[in-house]
Amino acid sequence: MTNSLEPTAPTSPANRPRHCARPGGILHSVRMAALGVSLALSSAVGGHAAADLTAEEARKIAKQAYVFTYPMVMYYGTMYQQALDPKNGVCLGNWLHLGTSTPADTTIVTPNNDSPYSYAWLDLRAEPWVMTLPKIDNSRFYTSQWNDLWGYVLGNPGSPEDGNGGVSVLLASPSWTGALPEGIDRVIQGESDILSTLTRTQLLGDQDLPNVQDIQKKYKLQPLSAFLGTDAPEPAPEIEWMTWTVGDETTDRFWEYAAFLLPFTTANDIDKDAYADMAKIGLERGKPWNPSTLSKEIQDAILAGQKDAIQEAVSNANVLAEPLKFYRSRADAKDDYLNRALGVFFGIFGNVDTISVYIPLPADSDGNPTDGSKASYEITFTEDQLPDVKFFWSITMYELPERFLVDNPIDRYSIGSSTSGVVYGDDGSLTIYISETSPGKDNEANWLPAPNGPFWMVLRNYGPGSDIIAQTYTPPPLVAMKK
Repeated sequence: MTNSLEPTAPTSPANRPRHCARPGGILHSVRMAALGVSLALSSAVGGHAAADLTAEEARKIAKQAYVFTYPMVMYYGTMYQQALDPKNGVCLGNWLHLGTSTPADTTIVTPNNDSPYSYAWLDLRAEPWVMTLPKIDNSRFYTSQWNDLWGYVLGNPGSPEDGNGGVSVLLASPSWTGALPEGIDRVIQGESDILSTLTRTQLLGDQDLPNVQDIQKKYKLQPLSAFLGTDAPEPAPEIEWMTWTVGDETTDRFWEYAAFLLPFTTANDIDKDAYADMAKIGLERGKPWNPSTLSKEIQDAILAGQKDAIQEAVSNANVLAEPLKFYRSRADAKDDYLNRALGVFFGIFGNVDTISVYIPLPADSDGNPTDGSKASYEITFTEDQLPDVKFFWSITMYELPERFLVDNPIDRYSIGSSTSGVVYGDDGSLTIYISETSPGKDNEANWLPAPNGPFWMVLRNYGPGSDIIAQTYTPPPLVAMKK
């Protein structure tokens, strides 16, 4: 995959953070030193822990450790591509505003095509930051979803939680305990010093992008000191960020990232058993990953455990037939590490079900996987079968196995309640035609183009009704038609 993201509304230099650390420099993480950790410890990492460890035990622990730390590593990979890679010119503390997603956008899988994205990554070690959303028209949905490095959804300022009247929230590290300043509605904290947002702004029709961009330009991020007009605190120690290469999560470099990132998180007592097991294979907070102290047998077992975890994720493809409810808060998810990891694997930055529910449509009414080379398809919603949503719904097309948008002659990647020109029947029903080639001029208004091969569709529901949240809503069948 390549990073094709281009900021459409760059933050002005005056609003950039005080420093923009880049990978490969001479900087170092003083936080590691503050933890009493020296690189000299590397010769001792894991030695004693692995002394009585069998290969079978190491393999099992490694599988569990991979699942446990996978979200953290993949969030870092996304952060690197969006806010650390020098090619992008966007730093921590800056907005990366995007237009509508296209097949060229391959930074994240299963991208949304209904609401252009605005990303930002914050380093909160020195002080909290303030995010301000402007007042917008009530006909439009917007939400600023915030996550920590574990992938937990921390909050959704905007339409779902605050309405469209505008809001200011404080983003703080886990250790921050200050008073909530005047003019700020609430605080959002997670379990890491780095927080990220995927802010969605609804697109109202094919010609609406300029209006979305005007709103995106009004989204504001600033350090708390700038918001208050006070002196800035001492900056946090600079960090020599690891250079990310797409695909590293499937190699032994994964463990280096995991060890590097753990000090940016705060341990939760719920996870104490997971941390104790990881220490047995040399993966500990504040200690660099150094497998050379482990026997070859244990090293091989760790890599085997990593492959086991990857294979389990792939084999869980059957869950794609159910509504995707991987995305949760810590209070809801607790120690459900597998579903936390699967959520990141299938679609990083998914939201909680009170905000949006994603219903996969992976097969036709006969149970056959959808494939544009084998059939065309129709799905007809009667008026009472249309999704019950507060905001809007859509069906998005993805090619498999990549899970990216599908290139097509009409540049349509999703279709739904906000799509311009969609034709409803006299009885209020809606038929959508899914095929590689045009279903005919009379039906093109309701055409969702498919690839000449396997594909996967997702029915997204924003502001879902109680039946969708409770998973009692069933979409109408997807009927295969001979080509």
